[in-house]
Amino acid sequence: MRRNSGAVSLFFVVLFFASITAYAQPKLNVRVSASNLLRYGTGVENSVTEDVNKKYFEELLDARLFVNEFMAGVRYEYDDPIEFGKSVKGISQRFLEFKKDDFTVRAGNYYEVFASGLTLNSFESRPIGWNTMFDGGKINYKSSFGKKGSVKFNGTIVAGGMDFTDINDTARTETYSIRAANFSISPVKYFSLGGSYLYTEGKLPTGTLITDITAEIFEGNFSANYKGFNLLLSYANKVTINQPNAIFTQSKAPRGDGAYGSLSYTREGFGITLDYKNYRFNVTTPDQRSATDPFKSLPFQNAPSAIKVYSSTLLSRFPHNVDFNDEVGWQVDVFYSPTPKLTLNANASLTSRHYDYFDADTTILTRYERIDRSAFLPSVKNEFSPYWELYFEAEYYANKDLKTKLGVSRKTNILYSIVNPAASDIIRTFTVPLEVQYTFKKIYGIKVNAEFQQAYNSLRSGEQHFWSQLTTLSVSRSPNIIVSGTAEFTNDEEDPSGKKYWIKGEVVYKFTSANTVILSYGSERGGIQCSSGICRYVNPFNGFRLTIMNNFN
Repeated sequence: MRRNSGAVSLFFVVLFFASITAYAQPKLNVRVSASNLLRYGTGVENSVTEDVNKKYFEELLDARLFVNEFMAGVRYEYDDPIEFGKSVKGISQRFLEFKKDDFTVRAGNYYEVFASGLTLNSFESRPIGWNTMFDGGKINYKSSFGKKGSVKFNGTIVAGGMDFTDINDTARTETYSIRAANFSISPVKYFSLGGSYLYTEGKLPTGTLITDITAEIFEGNFSANYKGFNLLLSYANKVTINQPNAIFTQSKAPRGDGAYGSLSYTREGFGITLDYKNYRFNVTTPDQRSATDPFKSLPFQNAPSAIKVYSSTLLSRFPHNVDFNDEVGWQVDVFYSPTPKLTLNANASLTSRHYDYFDADTTILTRYERIDRSAFLPSVKNEFSPYWELYFEAEYYANKDLKTKLGVSRKTNILYSIVNPAASDIIRTFTVPLEVQYTFKKIYGIKVNAEFQQAYNSLRSGEQHFWSQLTTLSVSRSPNIIVSGTAEFTNDEEDPSGKKYWIKGEVVYKFTSANTVILSYGSERGGIQCSSGICRYVNPFNGFRLTIMNNFN
C-alpha cells in the first residue's frame, strides 16, 4: 500500500468536514459495523531442501462508520509475521465514501473491476498473498433516463497509485500510478455498449535496476440478453513504452491485445455456457518470457480464466496457472436436471499458447523465430504447452436428508521446454471425488468426502506414476459445531515433504452466527494454490492453526 502523509492528512481533513456536515443535518442516521479476523499458526514447514519452523500471527480489524450519506472505513492490520505476502503493522486501509442519489464518491483505498477485467481487475486474495489495492479516489455515476427510464448509464472514473508486491519475491515491489475511466450504456432493453481507458506510469525493478514504463489500454465491450440468452464480448488493446536503461537499451512501443467472449443459454432445468479467451498482451519468444518483462500484462489486469474452479482438494491439486500474456482457449459448461432429485454437470476446456518457435541461428547462438499459424484456437500439441480437462458430475438427493455427489475428471497440463523437450513438465491426472451427506434428527449431520487420484509426472526421476487418496469425515450439530478429520495417503516417492501420509483434525465452533472459532492440528500436504488464475506454491505444513472470526453490526 502507498503511504503518503499528505494523502492521509487530506483524508482526515475531509472526514472532519464530512462529520460536521453530517451532524449539521436535522436528522442523523448513525450506524457502526466491524469485523475482526485473527489467524495464528505454529509448526514446521517442509521444503525440498530442509524443514524450517513456521509461525504466523495476523490480526485484521475492519470498521465502518455510516452517517447518513457518508461511510468511513478503516482496517487495522498487525502481521507479526504474515503467512504470505509482506507484513503490515498499522493502518493498511482507510477510506471515506459519499453516496447521494446517482453519485458515489470515494477517497482512500479501493478495489475496482472494469467489465470482464481485460483492462482493470484489482482484488485481494490473502491465501496466496495477492493484493492489487489502489490508494486514491474514484467517482461513480449510475442513472436511468429517457422514456420510462429505458436508457441506463453507468460510468466510473478512478485515479490513484499502487505498490504491488511480487507474491514469489516479497522484496520486489512494482509501483504504478493510474488514471482510468469506464462506462456502459444500455439504449434499449436487451443490449448495452461499454468502453474503458487506462493510462499508467510504472516502475519495475530488475535486480538493482528500475525500468520506467508508460502504458495505455483501450477496451470496448458489448452485452446482450434475450429470453434466456446472454452474450458478452470484450476486446482490449494495450501499448507499452519503456525508458531505455542498461537492460532494455532501446525504447520500444509493442502492442498487445486480449479478447474474451461468453455465450450462455438457460431455461428451467438446463443451462449451457461457452467461454472463449484470446490473451496476447505480450506474445514473445521463449527466451524473453519473464516476470520482470516491462511489456507483460499489468498486475491489475486479470481477465477471466475460462477454466472450471473446484472446491475439491485433489481436483485442485495440479491447477493451471493462466498466462495472461500468451494464452488462447475455450470452455464449455453444461448442467441438466432431468428430475428435481438429479442434477448433471459436464465441463470441457482446452487452452494453450499461440505459437511454436524454432532456432533460426545455425551457429552456437540462439535466435528464436515464430512458426506462423492461425492462432484463434488452442492446440493440443506439446509444443504449445496445452492444458485440457474433461469433467462430469452427478448430484442426487435420495430424500430430503441424504445427498450424494460423484464426479470424474481427466486433466493434462504440459509446460513445454524448447531447449530440452525431454525435460518438459507433463502432468496427467485422473480424479474421482465422492461426497455423501446425511442429516438426522434435524440438527445432526454426517458428511464424507472421499477422493482418489491417479497421476503421472514426467519430471519424476523414479516412478512417474503415483496415486493419492484423501478422506474427510465431518460430524456437525446445527447450528454451532463441526468436528472433522482428514487423512491423505500417497505412494509418491518424491513428494517435497518426504512423507507418505498427512492427518489433520479440525473443530469449528460458532458462538453465534457472526462469531466463529476454528482450531486445527495436524499435517497438510501443501501444493499449488490459485485465485482467479494466479497461482503460487504453498509448502507442506505440520502444526497448529487458530482462526477467530467476529462480525459486529
